[in-house]
Amino acid sequence: MKLTKEEIQKIIDYEIVVDCYTDEEANMGWAIYMENNINYPFEAEYEVKKKSGERQWKKVQVVNNETDESSFDGGDYYVEIEYEEIVIPVRLDELRNIVADEETMQALQVWKARNPW
Repeated sequence: MKLTKEEIQKIIDYEIVVDCYTDEEANMGWAIYMENNINYPFEAEYEVKKKSGERQWKKVQVVNNETDESSFDGGDYYVEIEYEEIVIPVRLDELRNIVADEETMQALQVWKARNPW
């Protein structure tokens, strides 16, 4: 179920940044929210570059969280993808066509509203 703008704002105000007085506290709130509401693994597409220079979108498994409350600075949020038996940290906003459970999709929708990609 897609969240409304009002529902997203309520999550941000009452779950993520509630009682936050500094940027560091807000960053920690975001990191904890994302860690608690994204369920791994899930599928997505990631753009890879071949030796020839050609770029292609490839299906990947998003297998883990790369960012946590000690490393999130309010900017980019990193996850780990598995591509051809290699695990690579990538920015969440580098993924497209995400297929995940409802809780994960809603968390990503809240993240996107905060940080458009």
